[in-house]
Amino acid sequence: MADQVQRLMTVLRFGRFELDIAHRSLSESGKILHLGGRAFDILAVLVARAGQIISKDELIRAVWTSTTVDEGALRVHMVTLRKLLGDREAGRYIENIPGRGYAFVMPVQSVEDGESSSNVQPVAIPKANISSNLPRLAGRLIGRETFVEETARLLASSRLVTIAGAGGIGKTSVALAIGEILSESRPVLFVDLAALTDGRLIMPTLASLLGVTVFSDDAEPAVLRALEDSNVLLVFDNCEHLILEAASSTEDILTATPNVSILATSREPLRVSGERIRQLPSLVIPPEDATNADWSSFSAMELFIDRMMLSSDVESFDRPEDFETAASIVRRLDGIPLAIEFAASRVAHLGLANLANSLDDPLTVLRRGRRTAPPRQQTLRATLDWSFDSLTPTEKSLFEYVAVFAGSFSSDAALSVSGGRLSEDDFYEAFDGLFLKSFLSVSAGDGSYRLLETTRRYGLEKLEKSGQSDAIRAAHAVYCEKELQSAEADWKVLATPQWMRRYSSLINDVRAAIQWSVDHERDADFAIRLSARSTVLWAQLGLMNEQTKVVEQALARLPGSKHVGTRIELELRISRGGALFHVRGFPADPEALAEFDRSAEIAEALGDTSTFIRATAGRASIWVSNARYAEAIDMALKLGIRFPEMSLGSFSRMLEHGYFFHGNLKLASDHVEGSLRDAEGSLRRTLNDGVGFDQRIISRAVLIFVKFLQGDTSEAFRELDSAMEEARALDYSISTCLLLFLTASPIAFLSGDHKRAGEYLDIAETLTKKHALHRWSLWVAAYRSLISDGIQRPETEEIFHSAVGMRLEYLLVLAGVRAPLEALDRGIKGEGGWCRPELLRIKAKVLNESDPLQAQSLIKAALDEARRMEAPFWELRAANTAYELAGPDQEITARAKIKSTLDRVDGAYLTADIAKAREILDVGDL
Repeated sequence: MADQVQRLMTVLRFGRFELDIAHRSLSESGKILHLGGRAFDILAVLVARAGQIISKDELIRAVWTSTTVDEGALRVHMVTLRKLLGDREAGRYIENIPGRGYAFVMPVQSVEDGESSSNVQPVAIPKANISSNLPRLAGRLIGRETFVEETARLLASSRLVTIAGAGGIGKTSVALAIGEILSESRPVLFVDLAALTDGRLIMPTLASLLGVTVFSDDAEPAVLRALEDSNVLLVFDNCEHLILEAASSTEDILTATPNVSILATSREPLRVSGERIRQLPSLVIPPEDATNADWSSFSAMELFIDRMMLSSDVESFDRPEDFETAASIVRRLDGIPLAIEFAASRVAHLGLANLANSLDDPLTVLRRGRRTAPPRQQTLRATLDWSFDSLTPTEKSLFEYVAVFAGSFSSDAALSVSGGRLSEDDFYEAFDGLFLKSFLSVSAGDGSYRLLETTRRYGLEKLEKSGQSDAIRAAHAVYCEKELQSAEADWKVLATPQWMRRYSSLINDVRAAIQWSVDHERDADFAIRLSARSTVLWAQLGLMNEQTKVVEQALARLPGSKHVGTRIELELRISRGGALFHVRGFPADPEALAEFDRSAEIAEALGDTSTFIRATAGRASIWVSNARYAEAIDMALKLGIRFPEMSLGSFSRMLEHGYFFHGNLKLASDHVEGSLRDAEGSLRRTLNDGVGFDQRIISRAVLIFVKFLQGDTSEAFRELDSAMEEARALDYSISTCLLLFLTASPIAFLSGDHKRAGEYLDIAETLTKKHALHRWSLWVAAYRSLISDGIQRPETEEIFHSAVGMRLEYLLVLAGVRAPLEALDRGIKGEGGWCRPELLRIKAKVLNESDPLQAQSLIKAALDEARRMEAPFWELRAANTAYELAGPDQEITARAKIKSTLDRVDGAYLTADIAKAREILDVGDL
């Protein structure tokens, strides 16, 4: 009875199928079907919950209990199941519910004990004597050593391994290398299926290679008899165009023989029971910041240089500019070996630089390969034609549609651009086909997909010829607009890293969609709208230079359009104001102010309070940058009175900077706390205000400097290390530059750690160059000179000649006694209370020899100002200098001032000033 209950629970019937869960078998009309372990588990979960929608995530968790996989793995097995079960007269068994998951939709019944039985008898096997016929590799195999070794080991335990991958990825070369290793211990027979046009010729071809003479129409029995007791490894190369027949022949051979193994190469898996699939990746390409010192660690570079030197008269390759050019070439070619070999062979004719500049049309440039190569590999286009011809008509159409995506995309995104041209069933069938045939690569752990660039260019050509290009590109532009709207909404609710993962790659598609809209004048209104929507993306990614061009292009089309005075113009104006502030620097401040004024005007007319505050915050940032701190504070306070319903954090972001630079450390600290509460954790409740600073990073930058001046040095540097880590994770160049220039490098320098200050400056310089941030680039050279100890006074006069506002104040602090007296006077007369004690101290030292009485007066003022500010760091520096300037009768008083101040600073972090104070007091390291 217990056995019967167990059987009732574990054997389920649907249509002509029976699923025996206990014995892990699936049969159709009594015949056992071959089904892989993962596919069986997926089917078991679906059938056990027939009629219910099961999400993709839930299926993955149920089947891959101890392994992390992406949606692509599930998709492969789902396609296998759907093809195995097929479309029956009664309908499809498994339905894809878009956006929700999968459901088993056919009726399911339990099976009574004894109702069903099935058995497959093994086939007997004789002997054969087979010689290897492996072709030789045309050249040295580069970058595949590990893959080859692992696959060779896998064939010791698995009888069927398929190397899958895109055309030109090197599947045949890898298979030959594997065969060469295994030929030492077993015969290896290479079967080139690319030469066949009819799948019915596979067995006759194999018979010929085995030396078997066949007199009947059916060669299979003779082939199976010849393989009976053999342990041969059959290499079935290029199965994709004969995939059904190749799969059938493979299955028949493996079923009929106990020791034969098969290594297949194909763009798509054979989907045969027991198949182990190894996806062959592209070669490793160097990242953007790689140097010529480590090029050999990137296999794509190694292949390019090796083949280039073989096909040209280049004898050495060690110039940094050559490395950068070659690196850009292999990146553009996605690390595809065949494309890289074609490119390397063209260097002799075009030269390295011209080749790189010609890769916008890779299909034309990379048109000649080895004459001895198979016809399908003699040009890059021939390789792609070969692969394209293996697609079904629906797969071909969908391939052309998804070629419009310049970046990664999801299956839902691909469905949206198909615009109803395909039914959902046809779409998912075709999408699965493109994935399995290696046209689509998995882009990241988020389950998105992408086309390799050369494949995408080929697809765009096909799309243009189809006559549907404009319609598909229009659908793509609409998709981009919807995604941008979601990006803006999600910025306020998603953690920053999560938001970046979700939307950062959208920038490539937005670029393409905007350019297409601009090129089509009839879509001018849409181009303006899309440019305005895109500002959220440019701003958060810190791409201000590119943002300026896009926004100005849209504003040039604005007059006479329906968008004047609307939210569209508002977004464009406020975006341009922020971009001008960073990209064009101080000379563009009047233009930026005008954009913020117009933004405030439109926002007020629309009743948009939050954007009105953003525009005002932009103005405040410019005032602060120009050292007009009192005006910036007044502006923020008036906003608070006018909009009492807004959160304190909305105004704290303006006030924290204003109060700090004006010299009120306590109020600055209070408002930092309010601002940080408003940006608690990694969520951002507002868009970057005004000129695009990240709320949390700038607040931390202010707080770190406040703690530093208040004498809490150890805590300040702990906070700085943490803020730097957060800034790196955020990867937002503008906020990182602010942290580096206004806090990190200055406090490291002031503490006496000039090496650390220089390292921070190196990071800042890299960012300003990469993102063309002109405002910050003006700081780099001056900082570099001032941080160097060898600078002479004549050089400083040039540095200070054009320095104004906040930048003047920072440069004076770093220059110290090297600063020109005229510049010091300008700084002291300004509103920069934050550094006034230091500027007074510096001037006292400069004037001590010529006017000692005034020097004494200045140092007293410096001490008084530092005490008023409650800034022990400045006070200790001033006290040390007061001792240096003191006469013999003043030394005791001066030492007492040092002792009093030293007691109020953190002695655990040994700054240069603390060391000096201890030396004066003769207390050493106590």
